[in-house]
Amino acid sequence: MTRLLILSVACGMLLLTSNIQAQGGCSTLLESIDDAPMEEVSTEFRRLKSYNNPYCDTTGSDFEKLMKKLGDQLVEVGATKDQVLSSMGEPYYQGALADYENQKLTIGRDGKPTGKALPPSYKIPSGDYFIVYLWRKKDYLVFALKGDKTAESRWWEKGKY
Repeated sequence: MTRLLILSVACGMLLLTSNIQAQGGCSTLLESIDDAPMEEVSTEFRRLKSYNNPYCDTTGSDFEKLMKKLGDQLVEVGATKDQVLSSMGEPYYQGALADYENQKLTIGRDGKPTGKALPPSYKIPSGDYFIVYLWRKKDYLVFALKGDKTAESRWWEKGKY
């Protein structure tokens, strides 16, 4: 009887450990990211984003794949601003090009930076309105909207001019 109890506890711990490792490793619960519909990709992206997990910040992680897939899907359907925001969550920046230029990072008189570190305007797609997501403090996913529809998205890595 005690062997059976020990065996069942060990099996339970093994299952719990593998589930925790999957979450700790920033793994998706989707069978296939490539074949998943946009709603499922969006839900999974927001789930992994909520962890604030450093494993999600590695190149080739499921989080990166989900972010790229969702970006492509949103452009493909010509998503509105509200659809982009509801699918991806709070952006790093959103606004018109004139405001975009005014948000650039500058150093104040006290030596402290103000504004946002954004990709240079010649590296972003053309559009009337921009939604920018920052990943691992150096990679940007920029959505350009023309009218009320997403026209294009582009990745930019800080330092690549």
